[in-house]
Amino acid sequence: MSGRAVGQLVRGLGPIATTALVAGNIIGSGIYVIPASLADAAGPLSLLAWPIVALGYLALNAVYADLAEAYPIQGGLQVYAGMAFGPLAALVTATLYWISCVVGNAAFMTAFVGYATVFFPVFHRPLAAFLLAQALLWTMTAVNVAGVKAGGAVQTVTTALKIVPLLILAAALLPHGTSANLIPFAPKGWGALFPAIALVAWPFLGSETATVPAEEITDPSRTIRRATFSGFGLAAVVYFLVALAVAAALPSAELAGSPSPMAVAARRVFGPAGESLIAIGALVSIAGILNGWILVAGRIPQAGARDGLFPRFLERLSPKTGAPVASLVVSGVMAALLASTYFSGTLLNAYNFIALASTATALIAIAMVCASLVVLVRRDPSKFRPAQRSRAPVFAAIGLVVVMILIRGSGWEVWGFTAAAAVLPIPFYLWTRARS
Repeated sequence: MSGRAVGQLVRGLGPIATTALVAGNIIGSGIYVIPASLADAAGPLSLLAWPIVALGYLALNAVYADLAEAYPIQGGLQVYAGMAFGPLAALVTATLYWISCVVGNAAFMTAFVGYATVFFPVFHRPLAAFLLAQALLWTMTAVNVAGVKAGGAVQTVTTALKIVPLLILAAALLPHGTSANLIPFAPKGWGALFPAIALVAWPFLGSETATVPAEEITDPSRTIRRATFSGFGLAAVVYFLVALAVAAALPSAELAGSPSPMAVAARRVFGPAGESLIAIGALVSIAGILNGWILVAGRIPQAGARDGLFPRFLERLSPKTGAPVASLVVSGVMAALLASTYFSGTLLNAYNFIALASTATALIAIAMVCASLVVLVRRDPSKFRPAQRSRAPVFAAIGLVVVMILIRGSGWEVWGFTAAAAVLPIPFYLWTRARS
């Protein structure tokens, strides 16, 4: 740790909190909003996207787990890229993943506002929506400024609270399912599966997040591996049950275009009280995932600054809590600025673009990590078990294919945003190299 830093990292995340970080960072606003986007983009065909994406992410999980076991270092993805390809690769990876986090946090704020309108129609107004989003953002940021233990506790509670209403809703919807709601199965053609896959890729992001606060996790080599797979498995089961129940019980036309599709589904089976309950569940879920991603977003610049990739002031830690306060505040400001721009269109359209942009930037960073695994296994084989060395090229190759498939349906606008984000840190890198 540099002498510039104040305080030290605290190992405040145990196995339960780390599993909650993974599961809670996967299950959030996506499952409450994406069904409407999927109904509009592909209809019942979108059901195939869930298991396809889940299988692809399993290979990526193996990549994260093997690297975290070998290198349990704060920063996660950017550290692996830097070890394999040097500081510029680390900076680009860190920047892309950090942008994904702050852009994603703007999406969570959008979704929160969408479900808040169930109770308070005033939040349909842009100014009221903006103020609510800001209040949510800075409340969750304050929780994380209080330290990693506080953030982990909130994550554990909200993860438990968010899963229960989803499972209750799925169980209530399934008896109402009918094959008529699944016909035509591909109303917009089979080519619509690719945009559906790109949209489903967004709610599955998060299993890599346990690698980022590695030095704040107890027994990180073992805990990160277990939490990555157990958290992901829990989320995948919940997702598919809910997606199947909603698609079978409601016609796609009834869901398409709604900013709160799960509330529509709950109203169908439980009446107005059910709509209110699922909306409350959505608000808790979204607040929880925002908490988890704020935790992660605050660690990326802090770890990057420690390695000389980001401005040094971002490295500083609170002497009381060990929290990277400056990094958390800067990440919050970026998300807050984004929130000021996304109310020009409908909430659903804003959410779709933000979700796809956040996914694409994260996927490029993840692709760098897949390539890093192959390089590091060859360069430093003693860090990996024989089984890991054997499977590394296979899982890395599958991971790269998965990234290409997932990003294919994002569209030119999102690709342009991602390319600009990748180029953005290069002038800073050249400037710092020239100074040194």
